[in-house]
Amino acid sequence: MSDTAARIRDEILGSITEFFGVHVTEAVQINQGFLNLKWKLASDHGPLFVKQYSKVRYPEHLTRGLEVSLTHQDRLHLQGLPVPKLFSHQGNYVLRTPSQERYVLMKLCDGHSIAPGSATVQQMYTLGSVVGRMHKVLNTDLTPLPLHWNIRTQEAMVSNWEKRYLQATALHNGETVAALELQRRIIDGMDTGIFANCERGWGHRDLFVDNILFRADEVAALIDFDRLHFIYPEFDISRPLLSCALSDNQLRLDRVQAFVTGYRQYSPLPLSKLIRSIKLTWWREAEWIAVPEPDEFTPLIRFRHENHWVAANWDRLEDLLAGI
Repeated sequence: MSDTAARIRDEILGSITEFFGVHVTEAVQINQGFLNLKWKLASDHGPLFVKQYSKVRYPEHLTRGLEVSLTHQDRLHLQGLPVPKLFSHQGNYVLRTPSQERYVLMKLCDGHSIAPGSATVQQMYTLGSVVGRMHKVLNTDLTPLPLHWNIRTQEAMVSNWEKRYLQATALHNGETVAALELQRRIIDGMDTGIFANCERGWGHRDLFVDNILFRADEVAALIDFDRLHFIYPEFDISRPLLSCALSDNQLRLDRVQAFVTGYRQYSPLPLSKLIRSIKLTWWREAEWIAVPEPDEFTPLIRFRHENHWVAANWDRLEDLLAGI
């Protein structure tokens, strides 16, 4: 642990004691995620989890958005969904040390992460059920808001693609060039009007295997709600499906069926919406098909693989998923 990380840890632990009377007996750093510092804590209040918000990843002007996201997390917890219980102080979930280090404190959830593509049928069923219920709780009696992220136009997609293609050809990266040429054919032939009927509402927006904990054959917790926002909730359908059910370059259809069956307990999910969800995530994440950087963020490698699989199967999604 760096001296800076140790200083931040000690300051946060002192703040936790001051605000909540919690005495920490052990703090184990978690080297996972991007930029934010994280620790598992043993304390006289049981096992806890604390995350410091990086000033680079989350500049000060994003704090209000974090408060909104965490407020929804707390609401889901109160409704009985498997999400971590948060601590708040003076009405705030984003807490501050004397030097203005921002952090969030919550109960540590049990459960474990799984490897990408390795979910069981029963795990996928319970995951679909939890996601469907989450969407129902978040989006009942909804007040419409401006979208946090809107769909890129075809022109914007082409402009973004050209930059990545130029880089790939300049570096003679044949694998990336081939993937980008396939991507361009899809972009050129795309009718973005298929997204016009996408429902708008609150969604987690980051449901991949690192943010889902399982306990045997059930979901123990959905975690990391920092990116929750008013978007297209359909992202929360295709993102976990690709993350949890795509294995050895094959989408495991029994897992997809299980997820969809669980989701349909709470919200309609016709085949047309399922396919649109996959294409929506592909459109949003297309920019990740690029020449890999050294020491790349590990999930990005997987996201790139998932995006390429969708591109390779773009014209057969309807046949592949028929009957689900």
